[in-house]
Amino acid sequence: MSWHEQKLRDFFANYDPKNPNHTAAVDLLQSHVPGVMQDGADWVKMYRKKTTPTYWGSRVPDQAIDLIKKYEGFRAGPYICPAGVPTIGYGNTYYPNGQKVTMKDPPITEADAVKMLKDVVEKDFVAKLEKTIPYWNEMSDGQHSALISFAYNLGAYFYGDTSNFGSISRDLKDKNWANVPTTLLKYRNPGSSFEEGLRRRRTEEGEVWTS
Repeated sequence: MSWHEQKLRDFFANYDPKNPNHTAAVDLLQSHVPGVMQDGADWVKMYRKKTTPTYWGSRVPDQAIDLIKKYEGFRAGPYICPAGVPTIGYGNTYYPNGQKVTMKDPPITEADAVKMLKDVVEKDFVAKLEKTIPYWNEMSDGQHSALISFAYNLGAYFYGDTSNFGSISRDLKDKNWANVPTTLLKYRNPGSSFEEGLRRRRTEEGEVWTS
């Protein structure tokens, strides 16, 4: 049976350098293709070709960023969020380089905050959601946007957490998409001082889901 041309790329998508079986297998593969493993090979030149870094990928719909900006709000200087964590910009608790925000950090511009938000959303939220949520590739931009906003608010690893996010996890697993807007409303922290704000956010996420 021959492999499809995309198969090799898919095969190495979950390569783990800490897994001795993975590294040994790659070393074995390399030993079988000495003619291909050359600096002058076309594929090597293409792989090493420099590209211009970008903070904004096509995997993040505009609606997602708009939702997050609307409900997080912009703060130029560091502040303590309701969870007790130093935060800056549009709800960022760490910078694109992985460094955590501290209360001693200098203020940032709104333009920098937007760039930081887009970078973090794509690298640390969408990258996780598209790997964990079933049928992600079948969803619309509106559905993606609703889940990205939800995850930014409550955590990128919400799916599968049956103790805290059982209802939404079941809806997504069973592809019960029609029920998602109603289910989102469950996650509004009832009885807290944040309930009304979260209700508005969950309601709009539900509306974007169906858009």
